[in-house]
Amino acid sequence: MSLVGALLFCNDCGGLLERCPASQANIDCDVCGKRNQNKWPTSITTESASTAFPSRLRDARSEIQVLSAEDRETWAMTTTACPQCANPEMRFRDVQLRGADEGSTIFYRCPACDYKFNTNN
Repeated sequence: MSLVGALLFCNDCGGLLERCPASQANIDCDVCGKRNQNKWPTSITTESASTAFPSRLRDARSEIQVLSAEDRETWAMTTTACPQCANPEMRFRDVQLRGADEGSTIFYRCPACDYKFNTNN
């Protein structure tokens, strides 16, 4: 009988033997019928490293990530001109502050002069 890793094989035919409790001294081979000595280990410990399992997400991750101001900007851009400084683009955010049957409120912010105003739709 041959023990390979966590698998036990018959010495005569090479068939895979069923796992049996340690109290059972012999295991009969289902393929050839030969009686084999029970050499199953009582416990199996395996170890692996995270590098054994490739991950594109882990490869892309770094210890320190730096976000630019542009990465943190979550307001959408529109071509509405700023009434304060005439900047041709403004940032905006659409928020539903009133009931679902009423319009939303649009908040505008100028990236050049930081002027803010809102409109109700």
